Amino acid sequence: MSKSVLLLSACVMISACAVKDSRIARDAETRLMGMSEVDLESCLGAPDQHSTFGNTDILTYVATSTSNDSYGVPVVGGISFSNGGYCHATFRMTNGHVTQILYSGEKNATGAPDAYCAPIVRTCMAHLAQTQNTAAAAAAASPEATK
Repeated sequence: MSKSVLLLSACVMISACAVKDSRIARDAETRLMGMSEVDLESCLGAPDQHSTFGNTDILTYVATSTSNDSYGVPVVGGISFSNGGYCHATFRMTNGHVTQILYSGEKNATGAPDAYCAPIVRTCMAHLAQTQNTAAAAAAASPEATK
């Protein structure tokens, strides 16, 4: 296999992972809305920054990609593909519940907006999926469900 085919394959695989991460970050913007501060910190951990303004708390989490991989294709003018970035995920909590989520920083991978924010919210998203699966299984097993 030639080096350019291997390079292209590597770029496609990296891009596919980034697109999946982008989807996770985007889904979190709606699925974590309304979550209590206690539940949020239970699955995300303590925030990197915490500010309070009356009944509003601002929780900020930071993720940094340590990857410095760079891929280049030796053609005239050169084409390169590199990854690495950082994300600040800021959660606005009003009366103890998530009311807004904002992502900032060098958060976009090639073709995948907010992909570098996924590591911050991935655990909470997995927890929500597990909780929903457990609740669905419990509902299906309940005596009322069989009537």
